[in-house]
Amino acid sequence: MNSFDVSPVASFVTNSPTPPEHVLTVGRLLLLDTLGALAGGLRYPPVQALGRFLGTGYGPAVPCGRTVTLGTAATWLDADSGGSFHPQGARLPPVPTAHPAPHVLPVLLHEATRQSVTDEELVRVFVLACETGMRFGVGTTLRPGLHPHGIHGPVAAAVAACLLRGHDARTTARAMELAASLPLAATLAVPMAGGTVRNVWTGLGAYYGASAAGWAASGLPSSAEVLTDLYGVSVCTDLSAEEVGGELGTRWRILDSYLKPYACARWVHPALDALQLTLGRLPGGRAEFREIARIDVETFAFAASLNSVNPTSDLHARFSVPLSVAAVLLDGHLHAGSYLPGALARPGLRALAERVHLVEEPQFSAALPRERPARVRVQLHDGTAATAEVRAARGNPENPLSVGEIVTKFAHNVGELLDPGLRDAVTGSLAGEGPPEAATLRLAANALFTEMQSITKPSITPTP
Repeated sequence: MNSFDVSPVASFVTNSPTPPEHVLTVGRLLLLDTLGALAGGLRYPPVQALGRFLGTGYGPAVPCGRTVTLGTAATWLDADSGGSFHPQGARLPPVPTAHPAPHVLPVLLHEATRQSVTDEELVRVFVLACETGMRFGVGTTLRPGLHPHGIHGPVAAAVAACLLRGHDARTTARAMELAASLPLAATLAVPMAGGTVRNVWTGLGAYYGASAAGWAASGLPSSAEVLTDLYGVSVCTDLSAEEVGGELGTRWRILDSYLKPYACARWVHPALDALQLTLGRLPGGRAEFREIARIDVETFAFAASLNSVNPTSDLHARFSVPLSVAAVLLDGHLHAGSYLPGALARPGLRALAERVHLVEEPQFSAALPRERPARVRVQLHDGTAATAEVRAARGNPENPLSVGEIVTKFAHNVGELLDPGLRDAVTGSLAGEGPPEAATLRLAANALFTEMQSITKPSITPTP
């Protein structure tokens, strides 16, 4: 295999004009959604404990503890959106090939506190960096059994850092090669079993990418051969120059990404959509959960295997169809608060989850990856029942979430972590009509870091 040349992509991102408005609109919503997921992740005790251990202080370069903690928080809810699937579509299980947004966002937030940069410029950089990560995702085939966090994200993070620091195309190309030499080849089995280290992979990926930009600027040599081996042979296969670097500026892969309506594994989403439709078909509208006798879920094989009702962590619960169904029934939605320790420990949650019965529908498995179907039947104690079926989850480009849904999800995930006035200003800048405000994201970044340092501050026990 000939060495892969990243210079066309590096030249495009450093010299390209502002992306088209319809592309920027998608980028703004993806940025808003990812920021909400990050803020929601910071509400979780394990993320706060990680921040206390690593330290989240400010630094002039790339502070490891801060960047890793932010990247970990951004994927903690499993609400990280922006992924898309390989165009061949034949790999099983149907794992997204790239999640660049939560790798890029920590770099943007850090740089926004260090320099005067407008929201408009941050959105432009976010779009170009995510586009790069998406192209590497669809331009390679992930090795079976691997998880995408930390694999393509470092390249996207490196692009973001280079653009915000004003590096030229040659330096950016070297940074991309250096970042691509540090993929985290970790297995999908870890998060499915509840291993929360999966979220740290994103934080490390963001740190590696931002660091690579600094290494490149200092003159550290890079290797196209290493990138080619890792992305074309070892960690991924089928590295395609056409998919990564073809039609730059005319075909935008970021438009193929999705936004998750629920803070749980994507495989669970079709069942939750079908559940919502089913509840609406019961007499009198939504049934009280006390009236529900049984819930039957038919879905594709991988989703049908997610049947745990005894989670080892809140991430494990996010990979559980029964627990996610129960959370939706109790809360009416599924956002950051649904899996906080107190919510996960609710006695009613486990009782409801035990009424959910999963089976594989072979025809649904055969529909992968073109569709990801699910059928849900809810039966009440009096014998009343209703059924609904969906062929794919909402949030995909062909069935997108409304702007109002995205804003509501953001508000639920952020909770009280940001001042309501600042929270509304962020949504107005990113989800309102017209260009973003001048510096709302800078204000949000500073406020977020102040709050993060407060909640991750080590407790001091007086010496007797």
